[in-house]
Amino acid sequence: MSTLTVTFWGVRGSIPVPGPDTMKYGGNTACLDLRSDAGDWIVFDAGTGLRVLGESLDLSKNYTVNLCISHPHWDHINGFPFFPVIYIPGNTVNIYGPGTFEKSLEEIIRGQMQYSYFPVRTDELRASIHFYEIKNNQFEVGNFKVYTHLLNHPVTCYGYRVVYRDKVFIYLGDNEPYYNVFKDNDPEVVQFAKQMNEQLIEFVKGADVLVSDAQYIPAEYPKKTGWGHSTTHHIINLALKAKVKTLFLFHHEPLRKDKEMDAIVTHYRNVLKKKGLTLELYAAAERESYTF
Repeated sequence: MSTLTVTFWGVRGSIPVPGPDTMKYGGNTACLDLRSDAGDWIVFDAGTGLRVLGESLDLSKNYTVNLCISHPHWDHINGFPFFPVIYIPGNTVNIYGPGTFEKSLEEIIRGQMQYSYFPVRTDELRASIHFYEIKNNQFEVGNFKVYTHLLNHPVTCYGYRVVYRDKVFIYLGDNEPYYNVFKDNDPEVVQFAKQMNEQLIEFVKGADVLVSDAQYIPAEYPKKTGWGHSTTHHIINLALKAKVKTLFLFHHEPLRKDKEMDAIVTHYRNVLKKKGLTLELYAAAERESYTF
């Protein structure tokens, strides 16, 4: 039987929030990796958690790192300059991700290491850096077949579906359900939003593990509508509709304290148990792994 292991290195949204109230789940921004029992390895997003991942590596060895960026907002890329692998000759870093209508993926990554922002430019990095801009397509990384899906966020943002033999893993970085922004009950817009949300269910369907943005609880959402993030309710319902086996809530609201995260997980586990539903539910926590 094949196995995959997902490890979380940064689980927060928006901004790093280290401190006594985030010690259990962690305060670094988005970064996780997926490893197969055959040695395949993908890193998802390069938030400040990427620095923590780098600290875990034996840097006397050479690495080929395949880094899939969901989108180029700060909390998903600003750990890259602090990833020690990029400074060591013999290493290779393949960066996959979307550009925007303003800049290519390469321009975005290079931009945050310009002279005004950082003392080292990407041209001075010693590892071999390669950029692969994706546009809703699929590609292979070793034994991994990787499929992408456009998500609803205020910049081009992709979700990733990784198929490895009999296992399916899905990462949805930042995503808000589609809705009629005009709130005018236009049937065409309502139907369009419905279709887009159904396409995401199809993309997620049958996953062994889903890691997804669940930044808000429903009570917070009315003031955050249009910010490009999901609620806990939405993503649990998505997982149930798509018959996902295990769900990790991710991209935690930066102001959410550990005890509040515990309460959210306990609440939903009780609801699932009361309804007789078998979905396994966790909140992603920094430096924790899950093998399936």
